[in-house]
Amino acid sequence: MAKAKKRLASRFYQLKTGHCLTGQYLSWTTRRPDATCWWCQYSIQTREHLLKNCPQWRSQQKTLWTTVLKETRKLPGPTRSKDCTSVAELLADERCSQAVLSFLATTDVGRTSAHRWPGMKRMRPVRPQSGKHGQAEREWERREEERLAWD
Repeated sequence: MAKAKKRLASRFYQLKTGHCLTGQYLSWTTRRPDATCWWCQYSIQTREHLLKNCPQWRSQQKTLWTTVLKETRKLPGPTRSKDCTSVAELLADERCSQAVLSFLATTDVGRTSAHRWPGMKRMRPVRPQSGKHGQAEREWERREEERLAWD
C-alpha cells in the first residue's frame, strides 16, 4: 500500500467506501438539498463522475487513467469487462492506490470546504438525553459553550 498523510488517506478511504464528500453522498445524508456537481452543475455528482467525467479535473483524470492503464493494462470503462476498469475496481486494486492518492492530492475532491457546497446544512451535535447520563449532558453543554465562543 502506498504511503500518504492522514488527511489524504482519510479522503482515499472515504472515496473507497462510498462515504466521500460528493453531491450524491451529501444529498443522501440530507446535508445538501440535491446531488448536483458543484464544479460543473452535472445532475449528480458521484465518485464515477469525479474520477472520469467532471471537466473541472480533466488533466488530473488523464494522469490518473494513464497510470492505471500502465499498471493494469485496462482502460476506464462504464461496464465490467476484462478490458475495462470501473471505479469500484480501480479503488479495490492495490496497484492503483498511488494513482488515486495522487489524483486526490492534486484536486479538491473529498475536501471539507463548506464554501464549496452551496445550500449545505451545518451539522451540530445532538444533545444527549437527560437522566442517568448527566455527565454526557454536561460535556455536551461545555462543548456547545466553546463552539459559541468561537462563532
